[in-house]
Amino acid sequence: MLLKRRSWLLLANLALLLALVAACATPAAAPAQNTGGTESVAAENVGGGLVNVTYSYGASGIPRDLQQVQDALNTILNEDIGVNLTLEPIDYAAYNDRMQLQLAAGETCDIIFTAPWINSYTNNVANGSLLELDDLLKEEAPGLWASMPESTWDAARINGKIYGVINQQIFPKPWGVHVRKDLLEKYNFSLDTVTKWEDMEPFLEAVKEGEGITPVYADDSSGSSLWRSQYYGYDPLDDGLGFVGIKADDETLTVVNVIETSEYRDAANLSKKWVDAGYFPSTPTAADEARAAFRAGLFAMGYHVEKPGNDVEMQTAVGWEFEIKNLTDPLILDTAGATATLNGICATSEHPIEAMRVLEKLNTDPEVYNLLARGIEGVHWVWEDEANKVIKYPDGVDSSNSGYEPNTDWMFGNQFNAYYRSQAQVGAWEATKKMNDEAYPSQALGFVVDRTPIQTEVAQVTAVLEELGRPIAWGWVAYDDAAPELLDRINAAGAQTIIDEVQRQLNDWKAAQGQ
Repeated sequence: MLLKRRSWLLLANLALLLALVAACATPAAAPAQNTGGTESVAAENVGGGLVNVTYSYGASGIPRDLQQVQDALNTILNEDIGVNLTLEPIDYAAYNDRMQLQLAAGETCDIIFTAPWINSYTNNVANGSLLELDDLLKEEAPGLWASMPESTWDAARINGKIYGVINQQIFPKPWGVHVRKDLLEKYNFSLDTVTKWEDMEPFLEAVKEGEGITPVYADDSSGSSLWRSQYYGYDPLDDGLGFVGIKADDETLTVVNVIETSEYRDAANLSKKWVDAGYFPSTPTAADEARAAFRAGLFAMGYHVEKPGNDVEMQTAVGWEFEIKNLTDPLILDTAGATATLNGICATSEHPIEAMRVLEKLNTDPEVYNLLARGIEGVHWVWEDEANKVIKYPDGVDSSNSGYEPNTDWMFGNQFNAYYRSQAQVGAWEATKKMNDEAYPSQALGFVVDRTPIQTEVAQVTAVLEELGRPIAWGWVAYDDAAPELLDRINAAGAQTIIDEVQRQLNDWKAAQGQ
């Protein structure tokens, strides 16, 4: 089997090299074959046919070599599970709205990326857009089901049912900084002395004056907000709500409006200080433009989840060498972290069994996973150290000209199956698992908000937060000046109703745990 696959891939590589003179368009989804939604692939293949399955997900642009990667994937999937997979990457800026419109219209779809922060998992469940997966996981994806303890799967449960496949990766959020190594050396600054955001300010000021650049990366999706719930010790309970949480170590499980807390005020004031000082761009650009600016040397630092190996991932993404530092202590394991990225199956899917079998392959077959995450061997990558699963770019290829560079391993499946980008990254997956295992479990770990009773209030409050909350969080206006109006408006829109309902659900959950 392996020899046959590799032989095909060698032929595919030759074909690709000939095809690179032409631009590759995103393939149109093949029409689905109606099997009533429950027939097995064996039944479909009696006549030698293939079942068509689509996979929709967010992307920073459409890779030039998408068709070739899809063809390579289907050489394996056709033979192993009788599936013909159509990849449907959608630009991040459009992904949320596109998927929400598609789901609301009841259009047929199969596998979709869903998360608390985009194409909302909880909203999709509340709207009936996702299929219950409990039985499918156990029957059609036994390797995937067995790869995580049931306690981890419980984080994805809503009203007792699983609707999304958890992508294994970093579960706690070690919020911190990734900083260009050349500038750290030039300005004789060490991250060893840094324990909080504010400790970076001498470096940022030196870079701003010495380099004439805006020091800190920001784009129009993440903005310039320094509020990160876990950094300040909070479990957000539901990232998509944006204003509720509990202190992770609070045994009373008291739900609060985090916007009213001193920690949120401090974060908002610090964001404004950095905007006013010119450390953040005054108007963040789209993610692809901001990444291009980072690659061109127009930023010195970013801040994100600084998981083991993120220095290598950032170097791959924007070209510079980085040093990273986790500033979150203690690390918190919460439900939102465990379910930060998922893949679901649409309730409208005509082939849920085959869709689940695709997810089984993406999570348990390293060859399939790395084709989607890294591209084709010999074209997009070559082995540097096959024994340690380290790859590198082929001669003449780098991150700026590769025809396939999605940089979204965390989106596609079990990231612990990913090939390393550098020798320096070897062992990162073991270190990440150790971080997962040692994180402080939130008192609400396993609790999932059911938005069904508060859908109207959530929509109303979200609209106000978009209008009045973002300028505060991103440091465009002073917290003390703008927060009173924001709080008045969200309370009028139903914020307290949301808090009361989340508190009721949390109390019921706690009682059910026998606490």
